Amino acid sequence: MSFDGESVAAALRELRYRRSRCRLASRPLRSYDPRRSRRGPLRLPEPASDRSHAPMLDVLRRGASTWVSKVLLSVLIVSFGVWGIADVFRGFGSNTAFRVGSHEIGVAELDQTYARELQQASSRLGRNLTKDEALRTGVSQQILSKIVTDVTLSEAVRSLHLGISDSTIGAQILMDPAFKGASGAFDRSRFVELLRSNGWNEDIYVTRRRADALRSQLLDGVSGGFTAPKVWAEAIDRYRNETRTLRYVTVSPASLGALPTPSESDLATFYEQRKAAFRAPETRGLIALVLDAAAIANPADVTDDDARAEYARQKAKFTTPEKRRVLQLSFDDAAAATAAAARLAAGTPFEDLVAERGAKVEDVDLGLLARTGFVDTTIGDAAFAIPEVGGTVGPVAGRIATVILKLAEKVPGTEKAYADVANELKTEIARRRAEGEVLSRHDQIEDALAGGAKLSEVATRFGLNPVVIDAVTRDGTLSSGVKLTGLPQQAKLLTGAFESDVGVENDTLDLGGHGFLWYAVTAVAPAHDRPLAEVHDRVVAAWTAEADAKRLDAAAAAFVARLKAGEEFDKVAADTKLEPKTSSEIKRDEPADDLSTAAVSAAFAGGEGHVAIAPAKDEGRIVLQVASITEPVFFAETDDAKALAAQTSNAIQNTLLESWLVRVQKEIGVSSNQQVIARVIGRSKD
Repeated sequence: MSFDGESVAAALRELRYRRSRCRLASRPLRSYDPRRSRRGPLRLPEPASDRSHAPMLDVLRRGASTWVSKVLLSVLIVSFGVWGIADVFRGFGSNTAFRVGSHEIGVAELDQTYARELQQASSRLGRNLTKDEALRTGVSQQILSKIVTDVTLSEAVRSLHLGISDSTIGAQILMDPAFKGASGAFDRSRFVELLRSNGWNEDIYVTRRRADALRSQLLDGVSGGFTAPKVWAEAIDRYRNETRTLRYVTVSPASLGALPTPSESDLATFYEQRKAAFRAPETRGLIALVLDAAAIANPADVTDDDARAEYARQKAKFTTPEKRRVLQLSFDDAAAATAAAARLAAGTPFEDLVAERGAKVEDVDLGLLARTGFVDTTIGDAAFAIPEVGGTVGPVAGRIATVILKLAEKVPGTEKAYADVANELKTEIARRRAEGEVLSRHDQIEDALAGGAKLSEVATRFGLNPVVIDAVTRDGTLSSGVKLTGLPQQAKLLTGAFESDVGVENDTLDLGGHGFLWYAVTAVAPAHDRPLAEVHDRVVAAWTAEADAKRLDAAAAAFVARLKAGEEFDKVAADTKLEPKTSSEIKRDEPADDLSTAAVSAAFAGGEGHVAIAPAKDEGRIVLQVASITEPVFFAETDDAKALAAQTSNAIQNTLLESWLVRVQKEIGVSSNQQVIARVIGRSKD
């Protein structure tokens, strides 16, 4: 079992949200009960008076911004992208999933941890992530890698006899911003509430916090405090910000003149040498029959009375309510609101009242709301009582404050007439009625097929429209060259068809509980060589493209040879009737003028005077020469330079940690029982 670089990178992104200094998980483990806590020596303070707090995850994730946390995240799974987990698993119990050094991860532990990590991923996605989805997206590998790497670090901690006292852990918890109240002091009620809301008790939390602290201590000892030399940051800055100007020409097919028309003999020789490129793939002829509510629904059977009744029931669906944009000035007391209303009545503009309060019009704009969109129904009713745009009303005594309102915009409501939606309603009703007939119709079709009827006959008998396909390739390409569309479960249909043959009865495809699909192979055409006459135009196009490529390469090479012989760029360009151009200052890996990415990359492959050939953005070639190089001035005191130095130091620290972790894992040994793991993560046996 191994983890590739892509899964490692994805896991890093996932795990970046997972760890904080407090290690609180979002999946409940069990209800919190203070009587079950055995960590009395911590002596955490009694509850503070302030119980207000921000959402837990937002607060705790701030802890992940420290370099130690980030480094810890980066090494949790990286080693598996380098060497993987040994597939050989011998001599261990049938309920053991992994052995990491002397530690065995059993089925129960793996199942519990895997479920918790999967639940956390689901919480971040905002929907339930199934085991199948986790397997398809690589989340399962990330979770397994994290579990094994955590144990590896714990084994290293154990072997080095590292420890941390209760008093130190207690002090860390007391100083953790996540557990501080509004006064800035530790708030025990906040601490208890955060643990309880996440299904933790003090024992579990302190144990995990201790493990995290020990891992951080270990990782800090391996690479902590390393600072990249200034010369490294300076070299990286020079690499990133060095600029160059180029002299270049574009050699295009048009600049070389028209190609002679190939003879039939030349085409025949070209075709014979590349016959496989023009080979016809294997195809299948198919007939498919779809049975679902839409296929058997008959809107003509729905009466106008039924449709009108449905229209009345769904009238809200076809109605858009009137909306109003309202400006609202709020006052702490009714007297101030009354005084402001009097000034409005005397001619003071509403906007002046807003400005006097140090606000802008957009600050008091409630937005475009329907009557039901107002939180305070009293204010909503008052807003919709204003007759015209520009009118005001107030003071209005709302639930929270007394307000004055101004109507800034009015958007009338709309309503679709029955005639406009009658067909839509009849189709909807017909489909709903047909849903109850799908299963019985399925049984009738199965009986007919069992009796020897063909799909085309069944379609006629039951009034269904079959889909007839003359020829389709395994990847779904029709004989016209376009892709097959419009059929449900098309991938399964094509896979089954190419595993079947003419006259073979195929399994019915279940359309997810909404219907069924039957299909039969009507013809099989094996892959074969096409005659030249059939692909003549394609052969001509391929011959032309290859001949042009050879001419372009030869012309560009001749241009470069003259430059390397010491001739001036402009003279060679004039002799070859090509337009010389000078680029603007370009940087590595950045778009530049009409230069291709490959041309920019080639420009930085040598020093001043360097010449190169690169593909153009189209089918041509670019011949370039480096005209000048400008090296950036590096100031170590700037914010950008400091950030670069920090990035470089972190990158080196991560490299050291990765190398160390790989060595540790190789020394202690990591093995896996794939059968046990497959049961836990839900991998299909086949």
